[in-house]
Amino acid sequence: MRPLVIFSVFAAALFAQGGGSVQFRDWTPPPATAKPVTACGQLLSMTDFDLSVIGAALIPPTAAAPEHCHVFLMAQPEINIEVNLPANWNGRFYMFGNGGWAGESFDAPGRVANHARALRAGFATASTDTGHSAALEPGASFATNRQKLLDFGFRSLHVTALAAKRFIRSYYGANPSRSYYDGCSQGGRQGLTIAQRFPDDFDGIIAGSPALYNTGNMLARGYWMKGLSANPFTASKLGLLASRVYEKCDAKDGLKDGLIEDPLHCGFQANQDLPRCAEGKDQPDCFTASEIAAADRLYSDIFRQGKRFFPGWPVGAEIPGPNGRSGWLGQAIAAPDGSSVWANYGQSFFRYMATPGANPSQSIADFDIDKEIPRLAFLHETIDATDPDLSAFRRRGGKLIMYFGWADPQLNPRVAVEYYDQVADRMGDSTADFFRLFMVPGMFHCGGGVGTGTFDVATPLLRWVESGDAPKAIPASRVSNGKVIRTRPLCPYPQLARYKGSGSIDDAANFSCAAR
Repeated sequence: MRPLVIFSVFAAALFAQGGGSVQFRDWTPPPATAKPVTACGQLLSMTDFDLSVIGAALIPPTAAAPEHCHVFLMAQPEINIEVNLPANWNGRFYMFGNGGWAGESFDAPGRVANHARALRAGFATASTDTGHSAALEPGASFATNRQKLLDFGFRSLHVTALAAKRFIRSYYGANPSRSYYDGCSQGGRQGLTIAQRFPDDFDGIIAGSPALYNTGNMLARGYWMKGLSANPFTASKLGLLASRVYEKCDAKDGLKDGLIEDPLHCGFQANQDLPRCAEGKDQPDCFTASEIAAADRLYSDIFRQGKRFFPGWPVGAEIPGPNGRSGWLGQAIAAPDGSSVWANYGQSFFRYMATPGANPSQSIADFDIDKEIPRLAFLHETIDATDPDLSAFRRRGGKLIMYFGWADPQLNPRVAVEYYDQVADRMGDSTADFFRLFMVPGMFHCGGGVGTGTFDVATPLLRWVESGDAPKAIPASRVSNGKVIRTRPLCPYPQLARYKGSGSIDDAANFSCAAR
């Protein structure tokens, strides 16, 4: 087995910074007429004991973004923050989150695009690196510094929101009328953290594909990767696995369309539904006992110290995406170069968060799911966002939209579903009045895959917050080579998109949201 590369930065994590590629697409911004009441350069004087304003410069308009005041500052001890203030302001504030272990450069293309998109719609914008640099402290290595770990977990989010609003107030002479947060992956976890810890910071929150149970994710990855080391799954058989899964599950929702609408109720079982190779044989059209054991381990719930600890993976991510590669490849199953997102994140977590400095050479092979982890309770409080009590956020009138791809190969979609159910159990029948979950069949991590993974979540959130128009469905499309080839409604969980029985199955008009 090739050695793990624990410091590589995976592209899969980077498009999770927040702000989908079409956010605000369906929104007609009101006239952005609010003007600055002070010069951009004068914001340099706002340096104080807590904030160091490094730069404040007026940026001329370009084809990508309008004229705006760009402010770069640092909050104690090392939380770098970027704030952008448009010359013509729509009165609203928009902040987006991070991906992976955070620490991204502010010059990263995704970050620049997110700011530009919101500035074109007239928003004042903000983002943070959460208090460390991924280039200087790659992976989770920053977490050996307790303050940086706390800043990553939650503090930087609140500090950034407060600082940005302070600069908005100083520049325009007014507070934002509405404040919005948007993030996916780690950024989605950050959104839920804000709703749980800092309910007064934002009026509307988008939590996409959230890594809300970070500690559980990492321990589960350790368990699964250790199992795959003992029972490897051949990458060349991912296509065969996908074909068997979809053959069993595709039509279970009443329509054979290349999507698994409800993977939790298709009944796939690896040890029963996969063709088994003859004893001692390993052929391309069947699975060895070891490969079946590997698949069964992935799809099965994990138990820790005698109790169910983490849900097994739902089927769906085995299928090849637009690049022709299975969603599993490079995630659970190592890519041809030996890289694995699961192993990368899990290894970094164990070395720098769970047992920092205890044994720098330790590996996932040493991991025991039942063994006590001294820092686990502390880490759960710091980097997880699993509290189902959102009563303070609901009381202040906040609205929350969570979305997740059913075919996500990086974060387990069942965690999001179970969290929503826990919130509904805690908050009662009124949960849908302020919190809605939209599952996306066939979508990979934060986008991509074979489903209708292109959609504007920001516009439904804005309408919900500002007009009370709760989203009954979100229009979504699948785009290939710049062309829309399928549209579908995304339905609020637990509803599913049901075919009406006639017309093209690629036209959303022929579907409606209905109970399972």
